[in-house]
Formats: sequence, structure tokens, C-alpha cells
Amino acid sequence: MDLFPKYYYLIIFLLLSVGMFIYLKIAEKWLIVDQPNLRSSHQITTKRGAGILYLLAFVIYLMVSPNNNLTLILCALILGGVGFIDDLKNLNFKIKLAIQLIVIISYLILQDYLSLDWYYTILIFVFLIASINIFNFMDGINGLTILYSLSFLMSFYYINTEFTSFINPNILLVMIICNIIIGFLNIRTKAVCFIGDVGSISMGVLYATLALILMIKTNSFAPLVLIMVYAVDAGWTIMERLSLKENIFLPHRRHLYQIFVNELRFSHILISISYFTIQMLLNMVWLLNYENENSGIFLSTTFIILSICYLTIKKAVLKKLEKS
Repeated sequence: MDLFPKYYYLIIFLLLSVGMFIYLKIAEKWLIVDQPNLRSSHQITTKRGAGILYLLAFVIYLMVSPNNNLTLILCALILGGVGFIDDLKNLNFKIKLAIQLIVIISYLILQDYLSLDWYYTILIFVFLIASINIFNFMDGINGLTILYSLSFLMSFYYINTEFTSFINPNILLVMIICNIIIGFLNIRTKAVCFIGDVGSISMGVLYATLALILMIKTNSFAPLVLIMVYAVDAGWTIMERLSLKENIFLPHRRHLYQIFVNELRFSHILISISYFTIQMLLNMVWLLNYENENSGIFLSTTFIILSICYLTIKKAVLKKLEKS
């Protein structure tokens, strides 16, 4: 593997730590904060937009390794940058969606995915849009996005090292370092900062593009398992909201993790660790059987089992809340 010299990672860690410190000071001075409201899962004013550190990490990676994954990084920088503007200005969801469409279509062109059969191109397009927004929808409590991102980053790194080399490993290690730094400030009962849309969208882009590269290289949909827990919660919640004729792009508190935290008063960290643990168990089962050609059966079985568990638990919880 073409890894950086070890001292590079120490330098990157120090640069990102300093960047985080500077941003928190800026956020404090310019009041870049989340104020609690009826739809929030937190009770105190908290700095937001700390996911801008991901953008700094992307830039540092490009400076050190300029010829690797340029299109992927630029895509993440643009969409993450729009997410940061949204953290500052609360953009209309139609504007955000329009920019996502333009950037993703540009990515498909630059990566020559349009040369594939039209139905593959449509599937790729839908997958990219869905993955980015699933990460955005699911970012709502302390530690959830950080831990979930670590679950797919570590899994991709293991695959890249032990099975299928598909990406420059340094981008994975740089983003793992970034998540550790932000996690120190976010994975707390009272978070110092939230990653904001800039963070969740950046991680959504990163997962989607890495998974897409691996799926095409291995001719397998198996990497979808790395987003399975998020997909089940977000997918069924979207179906619920559509049935109620709600705008799925507007804030709400219908996700199962939100109900556990907001209505049942479970700890943010407990729920985040639970989601992370379930996802990591799924990842390990897949990785232990990585070379078996049964990804379709594994994906469908996993989705069905998780969906049954999810719907059963949610029904029981909602019934309990109705009686209380």
C-alpha cells in the first residue's frame, strides 16, 4: 500500500486539531450555534458546523496526495461547502437538492459512468442522492454520525488492505483521524459542538462514492451492507412520513433513534453506540464471508430481519407512548 510516512499522520492530526480549535473560536465569536427548539434532541445552545473539519481534511489530503481521487474530493468539497452555507443561512431544501443534482450529474460525467447502460446510470444516480440524504436525515444526536462514519471507514480500510485494493488508503486514514478529533468533542452527554449539515453531507458523499467504486470493481452490491442500519431507519421513516403527506426534507422527530432519545429519554451516547454496534456486527459478518458470492441473499436477509426488528420495536414504543 502507498501509505504516507508515519510522521505525516502526526502532522495531519496536529493541523486538524489546530483547525478545530480555531473554528470553535470563530463559531463562538460569530454565534454559529444551534438553538434548542421543539424538534431538537438537545437542550442547550451548542456550536454547529464543526464538520467543516472534514473539508479541511480533504484539502490537506489533496495537498499531500494531489493526483489521487481528485473528482471524489472535489465533489465532497462542493456538497460539504453547500452544507456549511446551510448551517449558516438555512437554505431552502429545493436549492440544496438542485445543487446536489448538478454536482452528482457532473460526477457521473467526469467518472464516465454515463457510458454504462442507462439503467445502471439511473441506479448509480439514485444511490448517490439517497446515500447523501440518508446521512443528512440521520444526523440528529450526539455521536451518531461520528461513530457510524467510523464503522464504514474502518471496514473500507480493512477491505482495501486485506481483500480488494480500490482506493488510496491515505484518504481513509485521514478521515478516521478527523473523526477521532471531532468525536472527542461530540461524543459526550453535553456535546461541545455538532458537525452540522457540512459534516453529515460530507460523510454521505464519502460513503456513497467509496461504496460505488468498490461495487463496480467487485461487481457486487455487498458494500450496501455498510449503510444497512441507517437505510432501515431512514427508509421506513420516509415511508411513514410520505403516508402522512409530510415534506420529507423538513425537520421532524419520527426516526426511531429520536423517539428513544426525545420521548423515552435514553442517553444520546447509548443510542449512538447501539446503532454503531449493530452496524459493526453486520460489517464483521460480511467481512468474514467477504469472498463468498452470496451478497444478494445476505443483503436481502439482513434488510428483512432488521426491518422486522425495527417495525416491531417502533410499534411497541409508539403504543407505550400512547398509553402513557
